[in-house]
Amino acid sequence: MARKSATEEAHMILAVGKEQVLVQRVIEGVVASARKVDPQMVRQDITASDEFASGELANALSPSLFGELTVLVVQGIDEATEDVAAILLNAVGDVPEHVRLVVTHPGGVKGKKLLEAIRKSGALEASCSELKGKDLEAALVAEFRKHDRKATSAAINQLQISVGNGLGELLAAVSQLCADVEGDLIDEVAVSKYYEGVAGIMGWDLSDSMWAAKPVELLEKFRWAIANDANSAVPSVSAISSGLRALIKYASAPTNLSENELAPLVGVPPWKLRILRTQKQKWHPDQLAVAARLLALADRSSKGTVYDVAIPGGRSLDPAQVQYHIEKELMAIRPIQ
Repeated sequence: MARKSATEEAHMILAVGKEQVLVQRVIEGVVASARKVDPQMVRQDITASDEFASGELANALSPSLFGELTVLVVQGIDEATEDVAAILLNAVGDVPEHVRLVVTHPGGVKGKKLLEAIRKSGALEASCSELKGKDLEAALVAEFRKHDRKATSAAINQLQISVGNGLGELLAAVSQLCADVEGDLIDEVAVSKYYEGVAGIMGWDLSDSMWAAKPVELLEKFRWAIANDANSAVPSVSAISSGLRALIKYASAPTNLSENELAPLVGVPPWKLRILRTQKQKWHPDQLAVAARLLALADRSSKGTVYDVAIPGGRSLDPAQVQYHIEKELMAIRPIQ
C-alpha cells in the first residue's frame, strides 16, 4: 500500500504568507488529495470577514447527511470576525471526519492571536511567504524538475531578467518554456531567444508601452509579436504583469529610500527606477487595481480559456479568439485622463 502524504492525512492545514501562487498550490494539493479519497468531494470557500461567514462556517462544520468529503477553505483569518474566530477555535481540536479544513493568513501581526492558537492545535502549516534570492531560484529549479527538465543557473538568471521576480509569472514562464523549447537542458541562450521572439520585440518593450500609457504602441507591438510568433501570448502577458507588480511595489515603497535601497525592494535595477517614476505619474492606485484584475483575465485568455459560468473550467479559445480577448482586456486598462 502506498504511503499517504501529510496533506492526505491532515484534517486541518494552515497556509501562512502573502504569495498567492503558493497559497493556491496548497489548496489545490488538498483538493487533489481529497479527490483521491472521495471522487465526489466538494469544495467550499468562505471569506473570514464576510457578513455571513460565521453561519456558513458553522453549517459546513456540522455533521453531513450525505457524508460527502468537503474541502473547506477559509480565506484571510487575519480579518476574521469574532464569531468566525470562535467557531474556528472550537473546531481546531476536533475537525469533523468529513472535512478537510484549510485556513489562510497573510502573516504579520493582525489576527496573530487566532493564528497562534491554530498553530498550537497541531495543524499542518505550509509557508507561503514571498520568495526572494536563493529561495526563488530554488523554487524555479524545482519547477523545471517538476516538468522533467533541467535549467542552468544562467538560464534561471536570464529568466528573471526577462520576466521579472513575480513568482506567478515565473512559474508560468517555466511551464511555457518546457512546452516550447526542445532538449532536456534549457540554457541561457534558449531563454534569451525565446523572449526576444522572432519579431525582435522583448516582453519589457510591451510592458513599458503599457505602463507608459501608450495603448496604440502597445497594440502594434503585441500584434507584431503574435504575427511573428504564435507562442508569444503567454510571455507577453507575463511581462506586462511583471511590469505592473514592479510599478505597484514602487508606488507603495517608502519615499525616504535611496536608489540603492529602493531597487532591491522593488526588484529592479537602479536605472529602472527612473522609468517607474515617470510611469507612476500616469496611474491612480484604483486604476492599477483594475489593471491587476484585467491582466488576470488576459493571463487566462493567453492560455486558451475564458471564464464561462455554464462550462466548468471555462470555454476553450482558438488562436484568433485568444488574441481578441487579450487585446480587449489590455485595451480596457486606462490611465489617468
